[in-house]
Amino acid sequence: MPASYSRELSCALAAARAAGELQISFFSKSKRIDIKADASPVSEVDTACEEKIIATIKSEFPGDGFLGEESGAQEATNQRTWIIDPIDGTRPYLRNIPTFSTLIALEEHGSIVVGIMHFAGLEQTYYATAGNGAYCNEQPICVSTLDRMSTAMGSGLGFVERHGHPRAQQLFAYMQALGYYYGYMDAYSYASVASGKLDACVNILDKPWDCAPAALIVEEAGGRVSDIAGAQTIYSGSCVATNGVLHDTVLSFFKP
Repeated sequence: MPASYSRELSCALAAARAAGELQISFFSKSKRIDIKADASPVSEVDTACEEKIIATIKSEFPGDGFLGEESGAQEATNQRTWIIDPIDGTRPYLRNIPTFSTLIALEEHGSIVVGIMHFAGLEQTYYATAGNGAYCNEQPICVSTLDRMSTAMGSGLGFVERHGHPRAQQLFAYMQALGYYYGYMDAYSYASVASGKLDACVNILDKPWDCAPAALIVEEAGGRVSDIAGAQTIYSGSCVATNGVLHDTVLSFFKP
């Protein structure tokens, strides 16, 4: 029987929802914004949410480590690390677009065992624990069964940012092969794959905190997640999430 991780899930859900309440309370208000070294914005709400999440989890699991987008790494005294993106989609959040989310994952001995994507603006929470299926708002979810790229609906990120690089050309070829290219909606693209709304998503710009929850949630929903080389890692800078049926076909666009 797989471990339930029910205590960890309950704590992380509470932390994500508390962060979501803070996000909504600031949603239409002016916010202090700084620009990070990678030219992406970070607001005072990002920082406050990450602090709240870490404090909530640390109070329950004091020996666990953390890897936060804003605060960096805090070493564990065990083999467990919580990976946190307090606001995935800060730019949409600052423009009052509701597809922003809070992302929390627990990595234990190198595997993601808890994953949460909480979309406060949409009132949707996607979550999974290893071996126990995937859910949205307590209802089971599953990926699509579509098996042809020519009729698939998919998403992707990195063509503009990596324009001129061979990876961008490969990404563009994938985009052209889709029946309909839907653009990119941050973590909501991954949630859409997990729930069967999209059939594939490719991101060649991902950081661990961007894709850690999706790596578990999509797989628990019946799909597949890897990097563009097919390796099951969240640390290589790319993420491919599909319904599983299309995975090898999508990966074929990125062969050297």
